[in-house]
Order: sequence, then C-alpha cells, then structure tokens
Amino acid sequence: MSENRHLDPEHFEAALSLGIPFEHPIAGNPRLSIFFNPYRREIGLRAPWAKHGRIETGLTHLRCRSVLLGGKRHIEVVVNDPEMFVEGYAILCLVADRIQLAGRSVLAAVTETIRTLGKLLRAPGPLSPEREIGLFGELVTLRSLISCLGSEEAVGGWLGPVAEEHDFSLQEIDLEVKTTLSENREHWISSLTQLVPKVAKPLWLVSHQLTAAGPGQGKTLAELIAEVRAALNDIVLADLDRRLTAAGWRGAAAQDKGRRFLSRTSPVLYLVDETFPCLTPASLAGAGAHLSSITEVRYRLDLSAVLPSHETPSYLRSALASGGTV
Repeated sequence: MSENRHLDPEHFEAALSLGIPFEHPIAGNPRLSIFFNPYRREIGLRAPWAKHGRIETGLTHLRCRSVLLGGKRHIEVVVNDPEMFVEGYAILCLVADRIQLAGRSVLAAVTETIRTLGKLLRAPGPLSPEREIGLFGELVTLRSLISCLGSEEAVGGWLGPVAEEHDFSLQEIDLEVKTTLSENREHWISSLTQLVPKVAKPLWLVSHQLTAAGPGQGKTLAELIAEVRAALNDIVLADLDRRLTAAGWRGAAAQDKGRRFLSRTSPVLYLVDETFPCLTPASLAGAGAHLSSITEVRYRLDLSAVLPSHETPSYLRSALASGGTV
C-alpha cells in the first residue's frame, strides 16, 4: 500500500479546518476519492457508478447517493454530521480499502463496513473476552508479518477489523487467524464461508494457543499493541490506528483490566484444502442440505490430531517461527 494512499487523521482534520472544498484521490483501482463539501457540511467517498441499485445504509448520518459529475455518474458514500467527520473518515477509508484491495463492489463494501460503525460510536468499554483473545492472536500474526513483509504490506493486508471473511489478504495467500485458551487446539468457526478459499488464492489457517499468565509474564493486549505501534512510521501508524478503532479497541484506559497472555505452544499452520475438516456451502450442498433453510452456522473445530501442513510459504514459516509466540 503506497504511503500516500490515505491522508493521516491530523492532515485530514487540518484540511477540514480550512473550510475549503477539496478532493483527495486514493491511489488504486478503481479510481476513488475522498471529498469535503463545507457548503453541504459533508464528507464522502466518491466511486464510479455501478449497476447495483439503491444502497440503503439504515443510518441517519451515513448515506449513499448517485450523482452526475462531468457527464459521468458516480456513487457517493456521505457522512453528513460534522461531529462524526473524524470517525466517519476512518469508515470511508475502510470502505475504500475493501473496494480497491479486496475487490468488493461499492454495495458489498458499504454493507460489510457498516457493521463496524456501531463500534466506532459506542461509549468506551472493554472488549469482550472472546474478541480480546481474537484480536491478540491477529496482532501477534501482524507483528510477525511486519518483520518479513514490511509494515505497509502487513498492515494494509490486515482486514480482520472490517469483518472480512479472512483476517489477512496478502499478495499470494490469505490467512485466517484462530486463537484459543483451550488445552486442546479448539477453534470456533463463525460461518460456512469463513474457511472457503478465494479462487486461485490459497487460504492458510494460523492456529495460536495461549494461556493465562501471571505478573511479569507474557503480555496484555495493550502492551502488544504498543509494541506493534512502536515499529511503524507515522503514516502506517495512522492506518493501523484506524483498523484498531474499527476492531473495537478504545485504548489502554478502556481496557484497564486486560488479561496477560503467554503462548502455550508455537503457532501451527494448516492449508485449508479439500482434506481440511470444515463445513462449507459446497460440502453441505453435496450432502443434500437445503442451504436456503440454513440461516446461520457456528461450529467448533478440534485440530489437536490434525497434522500441520509442511509445504508452507518459507517467509510465513520464518515469520511465525521468529515472532509468533509471546
């Protein structure tokens, strides 16, 4: 991800304070831009129009509309409450990342990203225990990837906070990160599509086993976040902070009772292929299930007896070997 892909929050706020209309292009394909219209008191994300019907957000201060500019039709995702411009800007950047980096349509990007808006607006409070553990595992993985891929590619590929099916989308592979406190390598799978690889892009599951640690041992989530942040330059740091906010992190003060975690074992890598034990739409359809009648699926995998994959990408194996434990 290029260094000038998004304005950092400080420069964005400074631009708003001038009270002058502006449009900032976002490098990538398709062409997207962030704009500010002081006369209408709104900021927005502008994208090429696509035929997907009217986009209803169900929100008062986040709207989508079709506009005609220079003879060409566009879709605009607009935040129309100045008090929400900073938080709204983070959401618009995440929508843009979904469109350009994950190949989502505007409709899909907006619909999926809206799930994070409630987290951005709710009062500060601690993460749920389950989310705390999950975020911890994702950040241990992110720390490992930064050391081998570089900060821009690693942070830019972390899509877990925006509710992607897979936690990391890298150039050649996707990663799904699962973390457990169980003595067995047991992990919850939250949907039928969570372990479905994308076409022509291998999916690897990274399994972390943690255990509760005493004073002076392991790390808290706040300490791990501080360690990751310390390794980044200002621009990548701003990107990371947007993603942490979308993930529900409100700072160490809001997580004052954060638990300490220590790695129980080294992380294990599994290639999610046709031999991997999981439920998918294809496997259920093949068994004769009527998928239209199944509205939600959540199940638990025990991978304790499943052999790890040996033909892992060398850089991934090296990264997790050097930085995948706490």
